[in-house]
Amino acid sequence: MDNSFSVSAFRYHLPPSHQVSIPTLLRIFSSTATSYKYLFFIGLLQVLEDTNFSTLHIPLDAILLEMLVTAWYPHSYFRLSFGINDRIAEELDRLSVETPRGFISHTELRARIETCDYRKNNLIHLVPYRLLTPFFPHKLQGRKDAQKNRDITELAARCFETIRPFYCFSEDQDSVIMHPAWMLYFSDNLELVRSFIHWQWLDYMQRRNPSVPNLQLKLFPPKTKKPLKKQTDFWRTVLAENPLPCIFSGQLMTAEDFSLDHFLPWSFVAHDQLWNLTPVPRSVNSAKFNHLPSLDVYFNKFASIQYTALKTYKLLPGTPSFETVVRPYIADLHLTPDDLLDRTIFHTALKRVITPLYALAASQGFASDWVFNASS
Repeated sequence: MDNSFSVSAFRYHLPPSHQVSIPTLLRIFSSTATSYKYLFFIGLLQVLEDTNFSTLHIPLDAILLEMLVTAWYPHSYFRLSFGINDRIAEELDRLSVETPRGFISHTELRARIETCDYRKNNLIHLVPYRLLTPFFPHKLQGRKDAQKNRDITELAARCFETIRPFYCFSEDQDSVIMHPAWMLYFSDNLELVRSFIHWQWLDYMQRRNPSVPNLQLKLFPPKTKKPLKKQTDFWRTVLAENPLPCIFSGQLMTAEDFSLDHFLPWSFVAHDQLWNLTPVPRSVNSAKFNHLPSLDVYFNKFASIQYTALKTYKLLPGTPSFETVVRPYIADLHLTPDDLLDRTIFHTALKRVITPLYALAASQGFASDWVFNASS
């Protein structure tokens, strides 16, 4: 998925306008080496929506705050790369935002980041100006980078009513002043414009995280995690017939009291497939959090409990068909239903899937080789 494809995909979905230049809007992400343009534009739209499009004066501090909020989940929770020259991840690490485990709402996350001492000049000393470059391609040609902020500021003010850039700058350059025509266009077409920007953001992040599973689910705060009803029903049925020990603590798991743990953390895989779930006590689930368990210590135990669960379920009468329940195994492990009941074949296939994912998660910064400590 390259940038030209992304632009053309939305060319016919952004409504035309006689008041503003839609081709210029489509060109703003044609050349990007960092995340700042995407995050700035996403932040700008968010501030406009939060203020109900009621003011043309938008403080840069408000946009920067939204940039940090938008970047927090992909960087701090999902451990995605923004690129080697990108400083926003560095700034989030410096802030060390205190958040509870699990998900946090956009509003609460914004409130927590707002109390931190973030460095404005490191992140937006260029992007508000460079975002306007496509409006003045010929006038800026050959200008040195050191001059461009001043030149763009002057051009945006001088050509505000002729070329109509998104905004110009306040006298103290602490705010942008939206052009009324662009304000109206964004207000009337907010979801379409936001979809266009999100598509471009996904394209940028996909190129920097080419092997990450389910990347499209990791760019923004999850709404809510889906309940694991079918998965819980499967393990409850198995445990009612055959109580099994927790692979981490050794505690016997029964149908009446267990929690489901993602062997590879959900914050990496972003799915709830049965082949990555194992029953554990709630206290163990909490202790493990989003760590990667030691493969040397736990993989064989994990594969064994998975195999035993499948074999137990297969022999139970009156349950949903085995073939229906094991579809995720068949699709993701590339096995037949009969292969699932061959211990050697199953262990080999599961290891073939788990091992490279584990290595990729570790390379992204997920803590690896976790071992349960009952005393901690």
